[in-house]
Amino acid sequence: MSVQGEYELAARFRELVESVAHSRRKSDADSFAFAYLLTPKQADEIDRVCDENRWERVNCYAIMIKPGYIRHVLAARKDKDGLSVAEIAAVVAKAYSPRSLLRINPPSGETSNDRRSDRQSVILNTQQKVLLRGTPYYATAILEIRIEGCRRYLAPVTCYHANEAKKRRILK
Repeated sequence: MSVQGEYELAARFRELVESVAHSRRKSDADSFAFAYLLTPKQADEIDRVCDENRWERVNCYAIMIKPGYIRHVLAARKDKDGLSVAEIAAVVAKAYSPRSLLRINPPSGETSNDRRSDRQSVILNTQQKVLLRGTPYYATAILEIRIEGCRRYLAPVTCYHANEAKKRRILK
């Protein structure tokens, strides 16, 4: 993807977050959705994660970003981190980047039970940092492999900013 294409994609993600943040709709029934298509490299990476963990490979390489997910990210990042809508939009835009890597979501504690699902991966932008209040962070999204009939796909769980130590733990 060209640099111009990356800028356009990031701008669309920022518009999506801003639109949901200022929307009065509470239902997704008649709302729009946004699909992020994995790059060939990212598709290979998620296949590798699945193979290494003996999971069935995904067969749909699009991540559907719906308003409900964006509302969740807005609420979580505002409440937990005190981020503004513009800062949250920047994190989301950087996480869903063609430059992002896909890895397994490592457990947060001593056991693998410290995660809500065994089939979680992380999309992590290690090349481009997002600057939040003067501090550089890595934009990260948690994805979960879901199965509906014969369809196996990545569903977004949450999105946040990670420090250097968290990035190293993910890439370990």
